[in-house]
Amino acid sequence: MSDDLRRRLSERLADTLENEIVGLAPGERLPTEAELAARFGVSRTVVRETARLLVQRGLVTVKPGRGMAVAEFDGRVIADQYGLLLRRSEGSFEQLLELRLVLEAEMAVFAAARRTGEHLAELERANRDLAEALENADARDRFLEADLRFHEIVARASGNPFFSLVIRPVNAFLRNAYASGPGYPSEAANTLAEHREIAEAIAAGDPSRARFATENHLRRVMRHSDRLLSEAPR
Repeated sequence: MSDDLRRRLSERLADTLENEIVGLAPGERLPTEAELAARFGVSRTVVRETARLLVQRGLVTVKPGRGMAVAEFDGRVIADQYGLLLRRSEGSFEQLLELRLVLEAEMAVFAAARRTGEHLAELERANRDLAEALENADARDRFLEADLRFHEIVARASGNPFFSLVIRPVNAFLRNAYASGPGYPSEAANTLAEHREIAEAIAAGDPSRARFATENHLRRVMRHSDRLLSEAPR
């Protein structure tokens, strides 16, 4: 079998399996390599290439001896693309923050209208974790996790799953950037105060106030982007 034919068969099989995978729950096991080869009348080499394509698409995970399982979507592939753009200098960190500003300001508007009591409780817990981490000089990682978790909760509170789809990989990239940059967090006390203002506006069901509070917070972050990254790769 030629390489071109094997590649076409693998891509076709990957498309077929993708349509099946979207209806399965994360963690659910797929048929074995031998079962897929017999079912579709292809070689096991084609099945292995198909598995590689599905992993690249973020649809499955493959473990030796256990085969393929449906992946939990975490936005890692998109986050990698953000990093690639930055490394190629096709986009800047400041431009990534601009994307965040535009998305999250409107995200907060919808959250103010659609939030549930559970969302408000989660926002309060995230801010409580921020406050506790702020009092502990060695809790930088905990502060970062609470910081980014707060924004992901607002995305869920918007009631629009596409916001989470976009924000999650942004946060994945920010987590890596901030973790390697000794300048994070910058003005941590301001972050806590601004998060509290956002949460209060959402709890009050005030879209305009929620938008203003979010813009105020993210514009300050943008002004201090150099300080946040410090020596981290740009």
